[in-house]
Amino acid sequence: MTKRPEFNFTIAKPDWNIRFPEYEIITSQQGIEVYTIYSDAYDLNYIEFVFENGRLSESKKLSSRICAHQMLEGSKKQTQKEIAEFFDYYGCNYQIISDMDFSLISLNVLDKFFEKVAHYLLEQIYSAEFPKAQLEKGKSSLYSQLQHQLTEPDFVSYRELSASIFGNENIYGYNTTEELIKNIESSDLQNYRKNNFTSDKLKVFYTGKRRSQSFWDELLSIVPGGNDLHVQYISEKNLPLKKHIAMENCAQVSLKMGKRLFEKTHDDYFDFYFLNTLLGDYFGSRLMSVIREEHGLCYDIHSTLDAQLKDGIFYISAELNAEKVKKAIQLIQSELQKISSQVIDKNEMEMVRNYLHGHILRLIDGPYNSILLLKILITEFEDVHAFEKLLQSIHYISDERIRQLSKKYLNPDEMTIVTAGFDKIKN
Repeated sequence: MTKRPEFNFTIAKPDWNIRFPEYEIITSQQGIEVYTIYSDAYDLNYIEFVFENGRLSESKKLSSRICAHQMLEGSKKQTQKEIAEFFDYYGCNYQIISDMDFSLISLNVLDKFFEKVAHYLLEQIYSAEFPKAQLEKGKSSLYSQLQHQLTEPDFVSYRELSASIFGNENIYGYNTTEELIKNIESSDLQNYRKNNFTSDKLKVFYTGKRRSQSFWDELLSIVPGGNDLHVQYISEKNLPLKKHIAMENCAQVSLKMGKRLFEKTHDDYFDFYFLNTLLGDYFGSRLMSVIREEHGLCYDIHSTLDAQLKDGIFYISAELNAEKVKKAIQLIQSELQKISSQVIDKNEMEMVRNYLHGHILRLIDGPYNSILLLKILITEFEDVHAFEKLLQSIHYISDERIRQLSKKYLNPDEMTIVTAGFDKIKN
């Protein structure tokens, strides 16, 4: 029988009088909100254009991801090489990515070059032609990346878990395939950009020296107006299952064990965030203490609260030798039962509070970190006051509330279990 470690020490209480840094909202003539944290201490400016679109807005699967990858691969006036040389000349750090819910365009550049480079960046975005030759190169690169990832048990187990829980046609459940990559054409990317990179979907986040209202009006005037296209999220229910994906040339097994949960704005999110940390999201967590340190079944094990705008999952992940998988699953299930039924040591609760307190302080350490957190609060939680709710939850959550949430969400019988890797798992 596994015995919980004793916490026979006193933990200092942190100062919870934490305030989010001051920020300002500027609204452009087009109605686009620009969230700004001013900083005169540095000559470096950072800006991020965040479009709420992602997979939910797709008319063809993968169009959001590939559109982001191809936006700077050639425009009406500039080739891919010329665009790359421009950014290189001005020493810029830039990125365009698309995830499940958003497309993000970020730029880091010296203040003296900021206005010129920001204008140039948006000009290339909105005049991108998605040339066929560059698209084919991009698709070939994406396919090569996929082929490599499909040899990694951790990647395979996660994609099978998400597909099993959400469903193969769900925006959070469908997986990239060779066929989906081949089906993308330049016209798909043109349509996606036209319909989804619009003013009604855009919020801007900026830190650096103060800019005038006229600058923001001029910079954002290139962004087209909204089109009132709204897509309803469709959710399907799937029963928990257990599956193994045998893979060649794999010495170990990747374990994923999880279930559907809720979206980020759910009332239980912040309390469950604390629960997840205690269970498996920091080095002193229960799963690390029992599965790794006490039983030596793996080097790393962790739990994840993977919540999105419309849905979410919780899962536990570990890399194991095949002969240790069954025992690891049994111990994980035992820990889930214990956390829902046993009183939690006061010092264990305080240790998690202190850990999260330090993590929050790092999130608001300086203007750059603060603007990134502000972006998350506004776009993902839809309210900057979510910061205060998070603090309140961490500070005041009780072990009784932990048990209540565990009983509600962490029933082992409701978990889907996916393993991938070594051909056979020993019982």
